[in-house]
Amino acid sequence: MLLTKNLMPTDKKEYKILLIEDNPGDFTLVEELLLEQIETLDLTWVKNYKETKKILEQQHDFDVILLDLSLPDKTGLSLINGIVSLSLHIPIIVLTGYEDLNFGAKSLSLGISDYILKDDLTSLILYKSIIYSSERKRSVFEQEESEKRYSDLFHLSPQPMWVYTIDTLRFEDVNEAAIKNYGYTREEFMAMTIKDIRPSEDFQLIEDTITNVLHYEDYTLNHVHRHLKKNGEIIYAEVRGNTIDYKGNKAKIILANDVTERIHYIQAIERQNKKLK
Repeated sequence: MLLTKNLMPTDKKEYKILLIEDNPGDFTLVEELLLEQIETLDLTWVKNYKETKKILEQQHDFDVILLDLSLPDKTGLSLINGIVSLSLHIPIIVLTGYEDLNFGAKSLSLGISDYILKDDLTSLILYKSIIYSSERKRSVFEQEESEKRYSDLFHLSPQPMWVYTIDTLRFEDVNEAAIKNYGYTREEFMAMTIKDIRPSEDFQLIEDTITNVLHYEDYTLNHVHRHLKKNGEIIYAEVRGNTIDYKGNKAKIILANDVTERIHYIQAIERQNKKLK
């Protein structure tokens, strides 16, 4: 139901909220508190888990879910787990009459955005919780989407790619193209450093590169390096890389384009030119 109030609440944005509450008195209280802060409120009220499940299986466009923990057909942690599994990206705020800090902490670890005692409830506390929970959930969702896009681009790239930490030089991630082109398994890569795919004669070049990376924040790689395959074959790779933060560590993400045939062709042309001279 779409509700409006003429007391000039502070927020003019329309909010679509699902309130799961079996007590009519508590429903009325929450509704009034919401209308003190929100000008246009699209409030859906359900009284049990069965009805909630039916609604959430059909729509996921709610801005927030307000959840009472004592429903006729499900309560407590079982109820939380059920709603979390149905809610997808919708933030959930628990409204309860029971003061249990351990239970509150447990519910937050299960995916609840906030845990508010009904005795402490005011319009401002509820409104702030909705705003903060929505923003926090949105940020997490955007980060997850960004990480998924990175993962898709990384792992589905036809060119060999890997990530290594700058302080240890250890591989942190490799894509399928790198595994196929270099001959090492993923497990072998994860036990190696970038030195293991370079001829020993080139170790000084690695040290020089790391020095530049550490001294110049915007330093980017764009060079042709000699790389060593598992079978001992040396190839030429056009390496491009940028510095990233990987799980809290400074790292390099690398794209290595095999240009061995091109290099050999150029070398053959140069040898032919020498003969002609």
